[in-house]
Amino acid sequence: MNLRKRFSGQYTLICMFAAFIIFTLIVGIIVQLQNIRDYKEEIYTLKYELNSTKSDIKNLKNDDSYNNNEELENLARNKLGMIKQNEIIYLEK
Repeated sequence: MNLRKRFSGQYTLICMFAAFIIFTLIVGIIVQLQNIRDYKEEIYTLKYELNSTKSDIKNLKNDDSYNNNEELENLARNKLGMIKQNEIIYLEK
C-alpha cells in the first residue's frame, strides 16, 4: 500500500510532463502550418508581380515609340523602379 502512494505522485508528475510536451508539439505544428500558408500566399503574390512586370517589359519592347535602348532604360528606371545589377540605391526619407 505504501509503495502505491509513493509512486502515484511520480506517475502524476510524468503524466503532466507528457501532456505538456504533447501540447507544445501540437501548438508548434499549428504555428508552422500557419507560417507555411503565409509563405505560400507571399510566393503567389510575388509570382503575380513578376509575371506582370515581365508582361510590361514585353509590351514596352514591342512598342514602336521606344525604339532607343536609352529611352527604354529611362522608362524602366522611372516607371518600373528597375536598377542595373550591382547598382546601389539611396532612398530619401
